[in-house]
Amino acid sequence: MEIRYLSHEEKEDSRALYEEIFVEDEEAFVDAYYQIKAADNQILAAVEEGNILAMLHRNPYTFRFCGACVQADYLVAVATKVQYRHQGLMRQLLTKALGDMKREQQPFAFLMPADEAIYLPFDFRLMGNEDEEGLASLEENQLAEEYDLYIEKDASYQRRHIHWPEWETTPMMMRLVHLPAFMAQIGAKEEQSLVLAITDPILEENQGTFQWEFTAESSRLLPSKKEPELSVSIADLGSFLCGMLGPKELIETCTEEKRAEVHEKLSLIRVLEGIYINETV
Repeated sequence: MEIRYLSHEEKEDSRALYEEIFVEDEEAFVDAYYQIKAADNQILAAVEEGNILAMLHRNPYTFRFCGACVQADYLVAVATKVQYRHQGLMRQLLTKALGDMKREQQPFAFLMPADEAIYLPFDFRLMGNEDEEGLASLEENQLAEEYDLYIEKDASYQRRHIHWPEWETTPMMMRLVHLPAFMAQIGAKEEQSLVLAITDPILEENQGTFQWEFTAESSRLLPSKKEPELSVSIADLGSFLCGMLGPKELIETCTEEKRAEVHEKLSLIRVLEGIYINETV
């Protein structure tokens, strides 16, 4: 059994698994998906003797992230044949995909969960996606005024977009992937530093003790041998930076004498104040 990316010619072979699992999708939609999205996405699969047992699709998107242009993959069509479930195939696919995305310096990965519980062990967490009506019709300059993170709907986006009835918003989960790329967009209200210990059981390069240094517009993580002021999982760090966890929840691991100081430092960090993603695939 191999874990590998399908060639362009093999992509159509994955359609049978797509239709087997995602029975709610209309045939016309699946036609459009394989014609438009599969034209330039990456399909990672578990393949045995030419049979596709499990797969996930990496669909590329361009984001505006605190004013910067960044690339991040939308993980979709995550599927395993029923008889091959609970054998670790999806763990292998997600681990490889996240590792590859980190090498490509993508700051985060995102997905729309069929069941949130499936992705919690991989450190994906809900990102606080906006749900106000009418956002889908806003122009980019309007989005830029209100949101720190949104998809750039440029010519490439229009070429790859499937025009299908969409929800105004969808529940999305995010995972931090390449920490330097993500932290480069996170500033603070004043210059400061915080010694941070991060645990990441999947992406080992993210794990360790770092001195987190801030300017008004950016931050960086430098390896440190100092005693950590705060210890945090990669999942909780992502939830904090997306505004889903506050400083009070994060400092529970701090010693009593450090809590007030660390709480003040965390309160100065410019976490994401608006996230808007309304894609289906």
